[in-house]
Amino acid sequence: MAKSKRDILKRRLGYSLTSLDRVMEHTRELKAHFDSVVGIDGDADDYQEQLIALIDSNPYAKLAFLLYTGMVHALRSQQYLESFALNAWGVLPDKVERWTNTGADYRAKKEPS
Repeated sequence: MAKSKRDILKRRLGYSLTSLDRVMEHTRELKAHFDSVVGIDGDADDYQEQLIALIDSNPYAKLAFLLYTGMVHALRSQQYLESFALNAWGVLPDKVERWTNTGADYRAKKEPS
């Protein structure tokens, strides 16, 4: 249980970071589907350029590009929130679950000996 206002704020930030991780996972699955429909390797170095070249001729390329852009923005949001944590509290946990009290470390403490 959170002991102070600062702990509660850290927990909220931890939930935000966890939610962004989930966003990235789900969007990656969607993007993989649309990449296969478009016929582009999602791990290619010139992925963005290939998509942009196909946008006019393939409607699925536009959808894949929108998913890609959403992933980029989610990643940037995650980086901004981590930067906020470093500036606000001077630290990021090695695992976000430590701030949310949802990880294996937390469950191990709660189990009876």
